[in-house]
Amino acid sequence: MNSGIILMEGKLTGELFERLKEHYQDQQIDASYIEYQWRQWEGQPGLLVFRAVQDGQDRAWIIYNPEISRIEDIVMGTDDGTVQSEAVMDALIARENLVAAEILAEDQDKYRILVDYGFRPTHSFIRAGFNLVKLEMSTSVLLRKLKGYKPESEINPEVVAVEKVSAAGSEAEIKEGLEKLLQKLGGLESFVSPGQRVVIKPNVVSEHGLKDGIYKGGIVTDPRLIKALVEILLPLAGKILIAEGSSINRSETSKMFDHYGYKEIVELNPDKISLVDLNQDEVMEKTVPRGKRMVSRKIPVTLEAADVIISVPVMKIHFAAVVSLSIKNLQGAVPPLEKYMSHFYGLWQSLININHLVKPALIIIDGLCGQEGFGPISGTPRQMDVLIAGTNPVAVDAVATRIMGIAPEDVPTCFLAYLQGFGPLDIDNIEIIGPPLEEISYPFQQPELDLSGGKNIALHNGYACPGCRAYLHFVMSKLRKSDPIENSRLLIDRPFPNPVNIFFGPDTEHEINPQETNVFMGVCQQHHAHMGIHIPGCPPHSEALIDSIYSLFPDVEKAKYADKSEEARLGEMLQEILAMHK
Repeated sequence: MNSGIILMEGKLTGELFERLKEHYQDQQIDASYIEYQWRQWEGQPGLLVFRAVQDGQDRAWIIYNPEISRIEDIVMGTDDGTVQSEAVMDALIARENLVAAEILAEDQDKYRILVDYGFRPTHSFIRAGFNLVKLEMSTSVLLRKLKGYKPESEINPEVVAVEKVSAAGSEAEIKEGLEKLLQKLGGLESFVSPGQRVVIKPNVVSEHGLKDGIYKGGIVTDPRLIKALVEILLPLAGKILIAEGSSINRSETSKMFDHYGYKEIVELNPDKISLVDLNQDEVMEKTVPRGKRMVSRKIPVTLEAADVIISVPVMKIHFAAVVSLSIKNLQGAVPPLEKYMSHFYGLWQSLININHLVKPALIIIDGLCGQEGFGPISGTPRQMDVLIAGTNPVAVDAVATRIMGIAPEDVPTCFLAYLQGFGPLDIDNIEIIGPPLEEISYPFQQPELDLSGGKNIALHNGYACPGCRAYLHFVMSKLRKSDPIENSRLLIDRPFPNPVNIFFGPDTEHEINPQETNVFMGVCQQHHAHMGIHIPGCPPHSEALIDSIYSLFPDVEKAKYADKSEEARLGEMLQEILAMHK
């Protein structure tokens, strides 16, 4: 990406105004638009003007709003034409990472430049009588462009502690191991002062971790670890709240607490310990600093009122997010509609945005028993007998992923958070207190995804990120069953009057035939939405995919991702989200 372009901060000048007017005149667009915009920009003190400089020459100008990570306008120099717009955009994303753009709908020249680079039109609207288009950058394109890139800004080194715990796993041994882990970080007193209100955020995603009274490790945070943590906290904390908002059984978090015996933990001291369903909690809206994709999030007041938050995720594979560790654990810290908005606006960035607003003072990864394969709930337990702790979510996740045999830069949430300055990925910037990683590492089995189609359904993978690949695999697997019309074939092989194509990822190498049935997945394919069936999201949630793909099979009962009542509510939620875009 080193094109020799340097971005330098400039100012709104009369010369820039004339260049912009000249661009719109060349596009045969009335000057009233840029005159209106210029007046708006003059009233925005935080607005930035970047001069794209190469060899001492100004090659382009970008008007940029850093508060919402949005390109307000861009104009290329006209002197020698040696600098491509791609190089200018490369320099911008290297500095600002995931950005959006807002342009006049008539400006087809800018639209082409942005779409060719990897931006996608997410919605259209009218402001002050002008037709505008909002474009979001494909996260997949960003991840590809910046692969191997290291931010120029300094990232502080971090400390992560690792502790082996006896394979016997008795409650006493787990507590002893936890105490040793905390001592490596200076003891619990380094994080909690006497009388403080402490919130523990475990991962209690669903009921799958306990079946017929038998506990299956690696799905939810081990209740024995939570109990040990509470026992260590009791002499110090004034109030202890165990808070979660289940992601799969969204309306049944309280039942999940009962299911896993959390009432027994409360009984240790009912006056000081309580359980909180974050899905039912009151919320307050908070602005995301330098917001990307979602500029605000609704955060439960229980988390806002906490003096100290301790996040206790599980060491597990996630079939769509690669891993589910500390960054992903905070998905359970927002209410249900926010969870689905995350999918609609961009799951990876939305998870990072939550971490901007909910900041655990301490992270403890439960690696007593991890989960490999098809996590987060359908994988295989992997006994690891390890606990990992630290204060920085990127550093903690980077250590955990390496223990799992995964490069942290291959995890979208880890890599994006690193690029945005959250913390270090490089092991040279992480001091590990505990046994060498090679002594405790074990490569976790990755989920095997089948992205083959059927006799009349073709899947076209255009460099999609893990999310789209995984959720599409999930839905297509539901079609690999007997066709109720003809039992001798699979449903996925049912003949159609016209071939069906499913496009996912930002690249489209297969020619789109308008005479065929075309399905376009997510933000990456949103620029083709007018040519067929479009499934919104980044990545689209399984339930949105099911609704769209099963519409091709109107006689077949739809597969289920969650309880029927939850699916019905999802439809209402998606309508609310779509309404927000109008």
